[in-house]
Amino acid sequence: MLLTSADLEHIHRYTNHHRPLVEQSTEAGCIHCGAHFGTDEIREWIAERNPDTGRISAETAKCPRCGVDSVLPSAAPVTLDAHSLAALQAFWFSGKR
Repeated sequence: MLLTSADLEHIHRYTNHHRPLVEQSTEAGCIHCGAHFGTDEIREWIAERNPDTGRISAETAKCPRCGVDSVLPSAAPVTLDAHSLAALQAFWFSGKR
């Protein structure tokens, strides 16, 4: 299946502010390095705080292989395969967008 630019932009939203979705997943993939891994391997998170309350309002996983915050959880409504990860990597990280 060929992914359009609109598809790639839509899928990318599942790589941010997604801790609940990651916790519902058993595996994930990184759109930066292409690695597949179990979500139990994720150890680092980027926490965003609400400026008014100081409380954590969202968390984004960092890839356990490359450390980039580009993790796509398997519970997202997308296909988590090598083709999709490669298309996302080329779109978001090649500088040709």
